[in-house]
Formats: sequence, structure tokens, C-alpha cells
Amino acid sequence: MNKIYIIRHGNTTWNEKGLLQGTTDIGLNEEGIIQVKNLSKKLDLSKIDICFCSPLKRAKQTADILIGNKIEIIYDDMIIERNFGDYEGKKIDFDLIKKQWNYKLNDSSHNIESLQSCLLRAKIFLDKIKKEYPNKTILIISHGSFIKTLHFNLIGYDENTDFLSFNPKNSLLYEYDLI
Repeated sequence: MNKIYIIRHGNTTWNEKGLLQGTTDIGLNEEGIIQVKNLSKKLDLSKIDICFCSPLKRAKQTADILIGNKIEIIYDDMIIERNFGDYEGKKIDFDLIKKQWNYKLNDSSHNIESLQSCLLRAKIFLDKIKKEYPNKTILIISHGSFIKTLHFNLIGYDENTDFLSFNPKNSLLYEYDLI
């Protein structure tokens, strides 16, 4: 069994403005840096064997503040944010979001990574760490939408799941067991 800790990166200017970031490479803002520094005071790195981090700037900055060089960090493209295609940089539209998180619709219009594709990517990543790092305690630093797909892979889902029922917050620690 693996113990999994998951953290969403600190706040960014686009988070404040309510813009979809997706794979756009945005750095942390001052508030985000403060959030992560505060989290670092609560995070016991002695319990963590390895960290996987998205290679996007906001996640890398979060890892640098939290971990520095105290534990190994592996940057992995599999855990980058869900691609929001043509909508990146635009205001969040809640009608659009409902459509993007509807399993049955599996929307991939406007170059958006479909929900089922993102869920599969999360499953493949979890299967990989389970196989390659058995019985390890793993920290994952990633992004809101991808964390959402990790969460539902870990707790279970079906085609009727309300994927909008879990919304990971910036710089909060989530804990799971990967069995």
C-alpha cells in the first residue's frame, strides 16, 4: 500500500482573475508564495519518500518552496494540468465547465482534453507509482483539474459521478491510501 499526499500549487494571478490556466505556464503570485511557505511549516518531509511534480512553473515553484533539495523530485508530464484548449486564458464559464465535467458527454471540442482521457491519464499515473514505488509515501504536486481526476480514481467513480463535487484548493494537503 502507498500513502499518497497531493497538493495543488499555490495561487496565481490567473486564479485570482478566474481564468482557465490549463497547460499555460503561469507562475505563482505573491499570495501563492505565502500560501506555500505557510504549508511548508506544516508539512513533515521526513514522512515522504519521493515527490512527483508537474513540470509547469506554478507547480515547480511550489515544490521548490516546499521541498528544496530535501527529497527527490521527479518532474512528470503525466501530471500536468488538463488541457483546456482554446479556452485557456479566458474567464471561467460555469455552463462550459458543467459540459467539460460530464462523463457521458466526454467533451473534447475546442481542443479540450476530454474528461475520460484525463481520468485515464490519472489512472495510468497511479498504476505506475503503485508498480514502481510499492509501499512508499509519495507527494504529488499538481493542478486542480488533474487532482480532481486523481481523487476520483482513488475513491471510485462511474458515468453518473458528479465530478464537480470535489474542488481542490490551492496549497492544501490531501491524503489518500493507494491500495
